[in-house]
Amino acid sequence: MKKKILFIIPNLKSGGAEKSLVTLLQLFDYDKYEVSLFLFREEGLFLNSVPPEIKILTAGENYNLFDGDAKRAIKAFLKKGRVVLAVSRLLYARCFEKNSSYERETKMWKHLKKAVDIPTKHYDCVIGYLEGMSNWLALEINGEKKIGYLHNYLDKTSNDKRNFVEKISLYDYFVTVSLECAENIKKACMEYKNLHVIHNIVSPYFIRKSAESEGLPEGAGIKLLTVGRLTYQKGLEYAIDACKLLKEECYDIKWYHIGVGEERQNLLKRIEANNLTDTFILLGEKANPYPYINSCDIYVQPSRYEGKSIAIDEAKCLQKPIVVTNFPSVYDQIEDGVNGLICEMNAKSVADAVERLINDEKLRVKLSENLSKEKIGNEEEIQKLYDLIES
Repeated sequence: MKKKILFIIPNLKSGGAEKSLVTLLQLFDYDKYEVSLFLFREEGLFLNSVPPEIKILTAGENYNLFDGDAKRAIKAFLKKGRVVLAVSRLLYARCFEKNSSYERETKMWKHLKKAVDIPTKHYDCVIGYLEGMSNWLALEINGEKKIGYLHNYLDKTSNDKRNFVEKISLYDYFVTVSLECAENIKKACMEYKNLHVIHNIVSPYFIRKSAESEGLPEGAGIKLLTVGRLTYQKGLEYAIDACKLLKEECYDIKWYHIGVGEERQNLLKRIEANNLTDTFILLGEKANPYPYINSCDIYVQPSRYEGKSIAIDEAKCLQKPIVVTNFPSVYDQIEDGVNGLICEMNAKSVADAVERLINDEKLRVKLSENLSKEKIGNEEEIQKLYDLIES
């Protein structure tokens, strides 16, 4: 009999964890496992990439109402006679007034989960694939085994450390995506012994095959590219300000960005204020970013922190000269001067590293040649998850 597995993630919008999960699901053994996927909202760029063997579950209409406008939700719940949900939505709104993130997040989930259609089926393994709601919901579901995930650096996530430390002991196993992140968690949770590292799966064959179509516009000059959500974490301010510095030095460049996020309007204002409208270009979401990565001259990742950057591995697969900031986990992926350049976390250092690559063709060739010799694919990582499920 097939083992029943449930994965949980909020949605399949563009993002590293979402892409990682879709890649994992495309490689899963459906002869051995019956897999379901719980989405709080059935939406996102990668939704069409979910294999047909997977049964999709959602949080339901009450959650969709609850997660929207407060006045509309309360009115709708009262009209339906769902007084408990109406009161919970009112109390949920008040949680935002709490100064302590631990207290705020704990109370928010207490109210929010009342609106979720929690699966009643028994599963052999329940996997909360993303920090926050996915992990918390996993603990509410009837499962023989519980696995939690953290895709980020612990002290940089929105989850309060105390909240995380209290909950990690409730999982049979907990997974993170890099050695650096694992060491970070161990410092906070020294007594927890079931921590495992399972790297995000990267398939060079799939990436290279998908990169064959048309990407960035043809034209003179150096084409730079950054991929990532438009959030504080990704450090796009450094990229925009670095672009300004390079333009002031009269470099013929175009800097493109792929991704969406809540900082889009603020970043557009920064771009306009620096007269970079025609130079720093936000392309929005792209279901297939690989042709764009493949057609850039230099890939730049200016993040403040990462768990393990999938975008960097994708640029490595396509043998692009890479510039990255020195966030802690970057050293799991890049060796400075060997397969990329690591710079300080500021615009001047980013600009200097890019300038160095623009002016030194031999260095660009060296970095690309070194990447061509590096083993980047890691499809075998899926076996580590199978081992946890079967243990």
